[in-house]
Amino acid sequence: MLWTVNTSRLKPCAFLAVFLGLACTGQLGQDVPAEGPPDSGVHPLDDAGTQLDAGAGDAGVPDAGSPDAGSPDAGTAPITSARVFFSGHSLLDNPMPDHFDDIATSRGKDFNWNQQNVIGSPLRVRTWGNNGWEGYRSGKNRSGDSMNVVQELLSPRTLGPGEKYDTLLITERHDLLGTVEWENTIGYLRHFHDRLIAGNPQAFTYFYHTWLDIDKSNPAQWIAYEKNARAAWECVSSKVNLTLQDDGRPDRVVALPGSTALVHLVERVIANEVPGISGSTSQKLNVLFSDNVHLTSLGSYYMASVHHAAVFRESPEGAQVPSGENATTVRALQRIAWEFVSAYYAQPGAGERTMADCRTRIPQDVCPGFWAILGSPQNVEGCQRFFGNAAPGQGGNPFVWPDPNWQPLPAP
Repeated sequence: MLWTVNTSRLKPCAFLAVFLGLACTGQLGQDVPAEGPPDSGVHPLDDAGTQLDAGAGDAGVPDAGSPDAGSPDAGTAPITSARVFFSGHSLLDNPMPDHFDDIATSRGKDFNWNQQNVIGSPLRVRTWGNNGWEGYRSGKNRSGDSMNVVQELLSPRTLGPGEKYDTLLITERHDLLGTVEWENTIGYLRHFHDRLIAGNPQAFTYFYHTWLDIDKSNPAQWIAYEKNARAAWECVSSKVNLTLQDDGRPDRVVALPGSTALVHLVERVIANEVPGISGSTSQKLNVLFSDNVHLTSLGSYYMASVHHAAVFRESPEGAQVPSGENATTVRALQRIAWEFVSAYYAQPGAGERTMADCRTRIPQDVCPGFWAILGSPQNVEGCQRFFGNAAPGQGGNPFVWPDPNWQPLPAP
């Protein structure tokens, strides 16, 4: 049985592989391996069995001359048309894109989309894959087939004549701290974004925040963690934006806080503020979650409403009610989604963080909750050392700027 493994003896990356049933590969800084998977990226042990780190963390001292790269969100006007490409795993899979389509078209929007979905995948699997950028040819599209994503973004074959994708909705695997350290999240997010911009320099990438497993009978720990974890997701898009700014480019990656939007709804449901949802805490959350992490059709509808609000910068209120759903409940979800998203993007510099802030917030607020939910608190200290390090070597903490270790990955 899986749980006969003594996880206290596992290194963090190997533990994630056991806990999530997924592979660990390794970051190796910004380098692409010549062949085969890279190594684990876990720091070696010293003689006392403690993981070595490249240096001590800082205490939030500002990076030299680098605030953040600026947010593209302030004053963004509503739009009426979107050509969206989704890249993700089961937390970005159907029926969410279908609900998004229904909401948009019923609200009079001109909308079309396609997708690349690989269940359980980090960004690396959807880009580099195991070798030679084969990941861009993996997964299922809207029709259930595979496609060449690089070619589709550059010269779309599934949109109308002459149409280009103007929006990329993309996520990382939900164990974000692990993928940042071992799967080069920042390098591969920038690489995918570059593929979008190659096809349409005016396009936007939204980095969608996903969530860890919830205990539906006692969600307090999950709620606290996901609120704190938003900082880590925002740090990823902020670092990518610093690299774009450094290259003299105006395009940016926009944070899309799906996880905290879901927390907002969960808190409203628990407080009996959503009509049509009642019962014990677990009974209420069973209306939104089909298991401990995936959403029901109604939960997916709420997340589609969040996406509509973010992409179109307009309320989904008034969209058609899905067949079989309580109309009063659906209208409440539409309103709650708009309230959350509009308030988030109304903040100055929404989603942007300095790297110094990241080196403080992640060790202090995110590492403890992340490893507590995964049941391996002995990994907290190593997590804090890694993400607090202001002077990392190659393959170390990416949340520094200027970053002497940064290099964009080569074109596919």
